Amino acid sequence: MKIIIAGGGESGEELAKSLIAEKHEVVIIEHDPGRAEELAEKLDCLVINDNAAHPRVLRDSGIEEADLLIALTGNDRDNVLVSLIAKHLGVKDIIAKIDDPAFNDVLIAMGINKIVNPGRLLTAQILSMIKGIDLLNISMIMRGNIRFYNIIIPEKFSGKRLGELPVDWKKTHPILVYRGEEALLPDKDLILEERDMLLLAVKPEYMDKLIEIVEG
Repeated sequence: MKIIIAGGGESGEELAKSLIAEKHEVVIIEHDPGRAEELAEKLDCLVINDNAAHPRVLRDSGIEEADLLIALTGNDRDNVLVSLIAKHLGVKDIIAKIDDPAFNDVLIAMGINKIVNPGRLLTAQILSMIKGIDLLNISMIMRGNIRFYNIIIPEKFSGKRLGELPVDWKKTHPILVYRGEEALLPDKDLILEERDMLLLAVKPEYMDKLIEIVEG
């Protein structure tokens, strides 16, 4: 897919790395000249130094051929504006990061309902949406007594059986593993591969400990 990321902050960079590794064509639009130069040196993708919240800039990025736009600037108003312009220019799939939920109704009214919350799960949420799993909607259905955590399997867990992960399986349960374009219903004997995407249902009180185990 051709994916345009508006905003080259830490989240934008992290997401771009994951998408490039999955062989997507990525374009980043970053307003800060120094940051744009840094990203261009670090990432194997096109980086445009300009204001994404302008129709001309989005057209210059190839928005009309894009499969997906992700609005990740540090400003809610810019993310709303970028999303609305992209929608007007015909982009069918849009994901927007919004800090202030007061903006949610504006986007939803315009048919943009893939809205993610900031935080340490931001990249996992966006990657899940790209693959067709809306973690936020699932969480609402579960009435708040279960949380969902989606991890990209790091090198340290590659080659291990799922059941060998050092987690408390009484407080978390595997749901899906995405491996490339394939979706797997896992059991504890599944051999994990680096960059597998693992979706877990987790008891809320265990979430911090699980994140510590995975990220530590």
